[in-house]
Amino acid sequence: MKKIVSFALILVMCAVLVGGCGSKNSSSSGGSAKLYLSYTKDDFRQAFADAAIAEAGNSGVTIVANAEDDTVEKQVESIKNAVADGCTAILCIPVNSATAQQLEVAANGVPIIFCNSKPDAEYMKANKYIYVGSSEEQAGQFQAEKLMALYPSKKEFNIVMFKGVKDHSGTVGRQNGFKNTMKANGINVNYVFEDYADWSGEIAVEKFKQFLKTGQAYDAVVCHNDTMAVAVADYMMENGISTDDIPVFGVDATADGLASIDKGGLTFTVYQSAKGQGIAAVQAGVLMSKGQPVGSIDGADESETYIYVPFEAVDKGNYKNY
Repeated sequence: MKKIVSFALILVMCAVLVGGCGSKNSSSSGGSAKLYLSYTKDDFRQAFADAAIAEAGNSGVTIVANAEDDTVEKQVESIKNAVADGCTAILCIPVNSATAQQLEVAANGVPIIFCNSKPDAEYMKANKYIYVGSSEEQAGQFQAEKLMALYPSKKEFNIVMFKGVKDHSGTVGRQNGFKNTMKANGINVNYVFEDYADWSGEIAVEKFKQFLKTGQAYDAVVCHNDTMAVAVADYMMENGISTDDIPVFGVDATADGLASIDKGGLTFTVYQSAKGQGIAAVQAGVLMSKGQPVGSIDGADESETYIYVPFEAVDKGNYKNY
């Protein structure tokens, strides 16, 4: 009974949020589409959700957003409830992308737009189970290119790398993008410390402290998101370690990341457009609710299975644009 009441409250709250716009344009754009957004709140994901909700309102589409799906069990249950309530497409930032098949079973034939955390290709199907996000390899590539641009004559680096959650598509892609780009350019990299910090600034700082005790030299700190990067950069500055001499790299261009660039903490981040992803996901949800293909959406690949929103490089020269 608690779950039923809780879900009903979510429906009421989200109806209030987007209902005013929903009735105005429903006949011209969204039609009878009813979307459900399942996610867990952090800065990036909330920006994604805000953009999706705004796009749904502008398109006259009903959207129900639930930021409390922080376990696989909750996510499965809430998707089942959403389908039973008549939702025509599911927008899902999976708690664990490895559970894609389980989520698809829960959706019971309703299309799913997986967002920001990419499932394995075997669980994807054109115009049925698709992915909206950014090419994670590109983020790592941009980090590597910036590092090489900072030190054009340097052919060997000692790198500290803090990774996201193990096996997360973002972690794997960003790591591969950085490593492969350095290798392709003939740069020798010694990863003097490399470990998972699970996107957490607190964990990254604790592990950075462990690394410092080894006394090893290092040329740069490469992090898979801004939360880890900002925390490490703050710790360095607080403890007399120059972030000019040892640059720190992040990903996401969050508000905290941009503020850190402004004060001389981060050297570089990569803008991942939460807004662009949220808009594209809603556009896909509307089309898929009608049984229509997603190939007309900017960034859709030829298979109509993946929609990629480009990353953008951000540093001291252009951070104010974000």
